[in-house]
Amino acid sequence: MTGMDLLDPQASTWDLIAVQLRILRVRHGWTCEQVARTANVSRSHVSNWEAGRRRPRRAELVALDEAWSTGGLLATLHGYATDGYDHTRLGAYLDHERKAETIEGFNSDLVFGLFQTEDYMRALFEAGGVVEDVEAEVAKRLERQRILTRPKPPKLWMVLAQPALVWQVGDAAVMRGQHAHLLEISRLPNVSLRVLPVSAGWVSVPGSLSIMNSRDEEVAYFEAGRMGRVYERRPEVQQARVQLNNINARAFPERQSYALIEYTMGLFR
Repeated sequence: MTGMDLLDPQASTWDLIAVQLRILRVRHGWTCEQVARTANVSRSHVSNWEAGRRRPRRAELVALDEAWSTGGLLATLHGYATDGYDHTRLGAYLDHERKAETIEGFNSDLVFGLFQTEDYMRALFEAGGVVEDVEAEVAKRLERQRILTRPKPPKLWMVLAQPALVWQVGDAAVMRGQHAHLLEISRLPNVSLRVLPVSAGWVSVPGSLSIMNSRDEEVAYFEAGRMGRVYERRPEVQQARVQLNNINARAFPERQSYALIEYTMGLFR
């Protein structure tokens, strides 16, 4: 099965761009080399675009729109994709997470997915009543956590709001295990975990906010309830950076955060 066989243009705007690129190239009788010269990229870029393995930049698509007289079709689709009009938002987020070299994040109500214990995530999925196969989702999340200990793992700077420590998911044993796991994870050399105390006040970020950096790009992701959105435009990422900087300025230092986690763990008996 090729990369193109896995594309779903009805679910993903990025996949739609990939499909349209190939359709337009073939319709105009162009080779990948011709597309590459017009867009000022390498031939491998074009192959990866059409397979959905790499995302073209807007300027590259504008050049192709002009060459093929599309009326701005590709650039318009790029705008929809980068604005988050994409049903596979979680998939896009996880793709960025896997490639990230650094991840900075904040969560206001739940423990980060990368830091959840198996019991915590199972209780969370069962209480939510959204997923059909709880065990399959647990397995996926456990697999996702492997990035924490892989060779050359990403560096994580995470802030957890204090209410997430006391909002009970599962029974007391689940919560004790989760708190103990947070303390264990905080010992990893690539992890910094701090707590935002309730005394710091409301920071206007319901749900979660994260910024992920890789070699090629920096993106922000915001999620509240069951809705999430990836932001790739520089002004929006910069605004997310301002929000995270504000949260980081109010959070406890690491040592004080660990003491609070340990104290809260003792409340679940």
